[in-house]
Order: sequence, then structure tokens, then C-alpha cells
Amino acid sequence: MSIDKREANGLKVAVSGSFHRHMEAINVAVQDLVSRSVRVLSPADPRVVAQQGEFLFVASDRVRSIRLVQDRHLECIRAADFLWLVCPDGYVGQSASMELGFAVAVGVPIFAAHAPADLTLRQYITAITTPAAALRAVVAHRRSRRKQGILIDPHSSVEEAHDILTRVDAALSSSETANDRGREILREMSRLRTTLTIPTCTQ
Repeated sequence: MSIDKREANGLKVAVSGSFHRHMEAINVAVQDLVSRSVRVLSPADPRVVAQQGEFLFVASDRVRSIRLVQDRHLECIRAADFLWLVCPDGYVGQSASMELGFAVAVGVPIFAAHAPADLTLRQYITAITTPAAALRAVVAHRRSRRKQGILIDPHSSVEEAHDILTRVDAALSSSETANDRGREILREMSRLRTTLTIPTCTQ
């Protein structure tokens, strides 16, 4: 699938990984994303310029405060269309693990070319070959969300939701415990949210 240039220009991404072990790979990922007209919110300039204990500051860190730098990175994750995880050898440090948890909590999808060694972390990451492939996946998801939703087309939305829930019920009732089945349930629940497009309601 080709990406419309206007769609790519509007995408924002944050990059996480171990600065101590994977800085070169992080630099490559950032440059790759920038070359595709994607705005890298953090780290915008991953050149190491200072250090405090084990914490490395990069050129785009305007304030030399560990807490402020980390808080800013988390806010960049919240504002991003997706988080790109760099872990070529499977290692994910404690700080990056926290960032992954934050991304999951705020609903930001996580992509990585290499799966983390930690089995639990793997469950929350979509393995994909390159940042370019992640961009295509994000744009495709955006396009799929452009549905009318239950308030505009209730009949079609309810019918599709019913089909999805039927598949989810069958999967949950199955005696099989394969990991693929769990992934399929999660995909179906994502489809359900997209199908209903439920608006924010106030009381």
C-alpha cells in the first residue's frame, strides 16, 4: 500500500530503546523516519551531549533534568501516532519498559523490527520489518477508522458488531489455548471499537 504524502507528513512518532546499548540503531531509526517526512517528537536529535550518572542526555533535551526529560518523552509518546521500539538484540531496559507500559495505557500502538526477549512485553508489540512498514500500518488503520459509526449508520454497525461478538464468543468458549487465538480476540475487539465509533457522551 502506498502512503499519501499528506498522510505521512501528518504522522508523529516517538522512539524508545536503550541509549547505552542501541544508540546507533536509534539514530538510524530516527533518520529513517525523518527522511519519510514523519515528525519524530522524541528523541528529535539523538546525539548524546551529556550524562548524569547512567542517564544520557541528547541534543534535543533542552533541560538537564532527568525527571523533566523523561516526563517530556512520555508526553511525546502520548501525542504520537505510534511508538517505534528499538531492541535489535531483544534487550529492553527498565526505562524503555516503563515507556512501553505508558504507551499501552494511553492507547498508542507499538511497533518494532525485533521482538523483545521478555515474553510479556512481546504481547503488546506488533513485530514489523521496518519503520516504513509501520507507517503503512498506521495509515491503513487511520483509513479503516473513517467509518460512519453507530449514530450515522446504526443498522450496518450493529450487524457488523454482532458478527464480531459472535466470533469473540466462539474464541472465548473454545477449549484451545493457543496464543494465536488470544491475538485474534484482541484484533476482533479492536475491530469492534472501530465499527461502533461510539461518541463521547456527557450526562
